[in-house]
Amino acid sequence: MRPVSSLSFRLACSALALAGALALSAPAAQAQGIVAQVNNRAITSLDVAQRVRIAAMIERRRIGTKEALEELIDDQAKVVEASRVGYRVTEEGVEAELLKIAKSNGQSLRQFEDTLRRSGLEPTAVRDKLRANIAWQALLRDRAKLGTNVSRSELESASAERRRTEKVIEYTLIPVVFIVPPGSSPGARAAAANAARSRFTGCDDGFDAMRSIPDVVIRPSTIRRSTDLSKPLQAVFEKTPVGRMTPPAAGEQGIEIIAVCGKRDMSNSEATDLAAVADELGEKKIQSSTKAYLAELRKKVTIRYHR
Repeated sequence: MRPVSSLSFRLACSALALAGALALSAPAAQAQGIVAQVNNRAITSLDVAQRVRIAAMIERRRIGTKEALEELIDDQAKVVEASRVGYRVTEEGVEAELLKIAKSNGQSLRQFEDTLRRSGLEPTAVRDKLRANIAWQALLRDRAKLGTNVSRSELESASAERRRTEKVIEYTLIPVVFIVPPGSSPGARAAAANAARSRFTGCDDGFDAMRSIPDVVIRPSTIRRSTDLSKPLQAVFEKTPVGRMTPPAAGEQGIEIIAVCGKRDMSNSEATDLAAVADELGEKKIQSSTKAYLAELRKKVTIRYHR
């Protein structure tokens, strides 16, 4: 079963921009009053403030203190359950994940931690988030083995639907994100992205000039099938020649342009590979059941709120 994409902690996509793009002062010192407890683990007001900051600065989403607190409670329930079933998230595993993120942004672990601190984020808060993510993915892998088998009728139905697709194209894509720092104009970043797009010379060496532009993140190459894309995205990629870039569009981390580095026509048999279809159906089942599963885990721990 492939990792569930919704679980991904998107540090790698935006942490590179934190050092210069986010000119935010560290939060003022605040009392660490206990706001909730999960079993014997206390959650403080500082924990909540850090989670709000992680959401805003790294994941590019706005949450309030109440939602941040519930996320922290969820995380504790995940870690507790993973430990109960025999899966222990080691500190070495968390450090390895953090090091991967640092390396993906061209930094050592110490440099990356300094980058986080300059932006008002404590590395311990980021480690806690990673620890919960690792535990959650382990739990979902075990759950997938137990209860997400795809029936023959479901597989045949999905395969038939794929075969009805007249044309399946496999795209090789490299997204480029122009980060929009707080207080900056999205329009100005869109103009900068459009200018870079017009100068793009191809996927072999066209990214070299972009690497020197401040607040720009070049994501790893990814492969997407047309059948997995929305109709508007299908139209955009179909119109974009190989070696060129799509027009600027607003994304989760900023203004995004995408280089189309390959297009491949796929045969019906290849597009409807039964193993791949079964894998996708199983992943969808996991995603649809995660909310109910998390509610089950919360019932297994003792949650106390401190008002």
